[in-house]
Amino acid sequence: MGSCGRGRGAGRRVFNVLTTSYLFLGGTGAGALAVLCVLECARVLRWRALAMPEEFFARAWPVCAVTLATGMLCLLADLGRPDRLLGLFASPTPSAMAAGSFALVVALGCAAAFSLVALLDTVRLPRAAVLALAAAGALSAAVTATYTGVLLESLASVLLWRTSLVPVLFVLSSASCGIATAFLAASFVETRHPYRGPLVWLARIDGGIVVVEAGCLAAFVLLAFAGEETAAAARALAFGELAPVFWGALAAAGIAAPFALEAALRRPDARACACIGVLVLIGGFFLRYCIVNVPWT
Repeated sequence: MGSCGRGRGAGRRVFNVLTTSYLFLGGTGAGALAVLCVLECARVLRWRALAMPEEFFARAWPVCAVTLATGMLCLLADLGRPDRLLGLFASPTPSAMAAGSFALVVALGCAAAFSLVALLDTVRLPRAAVLALAAAGALSAAVTATYTGVLLESLASVLLWRTSLVPVLFVLSSASCGIATAFLAASFVETRHPYRGPLVWLARIDGGIVVVEAGCLAAFVLLAFAGEETAAAARALAFGELAPVFWGALAAAGIAAPFALEAALRRPDARACACIGVLVLIGGFFLRYCIVNVPWT
C-alpha cells in the first residue's frame, strides 16, 4: 500500500487518500454484492418478504460493479504499478493483501456477470446458475469486506489498529453500506411502491447493524483511551483534530441520523430511500477516514 507522512515524529500517517478511498469503495462494493446476492436468491426462490422487481436489479447491479471497479482502480493507483498486483498473486507466501485482492477480482467478476444479465432482457440464467453465482459472490464479498480490517490489524506499527474490533467494524460498515446502495437503487425504481415490504425489512436489518456498529465503535474508542500508548490517538478522535469529523460526519450524520430515519420508516418513498442511503454511505466513508487518519507516534 502507498503511504503518506512516513517521516519520524508525531502526526504520522500510514496510508494516503487513495487507500482510504479503496477501503471505502471496496467495502461498499462488497457489501452491495452480498446484499444483492441475497436478494437475487430471494427472487429466484420466490421469498416474497425480500422479493424485489427486475427493474431494481437493473439499477443496483451496475452500481455495485462500478463501485468495485473504482475501488480496484484506487488499489492499482496506490500500488503504483499494475504488475505489483500480479506479483501479489504469484507470491509463494500467503498474505491478507493477496487474498483480499483475489477476492476483489472474483467479486467484480460476479457483479459484472449479474449486471450483464440484469441489463439484457434476452438473457435469463437458470435458477441453479443464479444460486451458484450468488454463493460465489457472497463468499468473495465476505472475504473482501473482512480482509481490509485484518490488513490494518496486522500492521504492528500502529497500536490503535491491533484489535479485532477493526475488522469487525469494517465488516459491519460494509454490510450497512451495501444496504444503503440497495436503498439508493430503489429510489430510482418507478415500480417500488408494491415492494415497500422488502425495503422495510432491509431498514430493520440495517438498524440492527448500525446499533452493533455504534457499540463496537464506542468500545474501540474506550479501549484506546484505556491504553497508555493509544490514548493520544483516542484523544485526537474524540477531542482533537479529527473530532469534528468523528462526531459530526460519522457519529451524527452517518450513524444517528440514518438509524432514526430507519426506525421511523413505514412507507418507503424515493426521498426516504435516497436520504438513508446517502447518510449511511457518509458514515461508511468517514469511519474509514477517521480510523486510517488517526495520527500515531
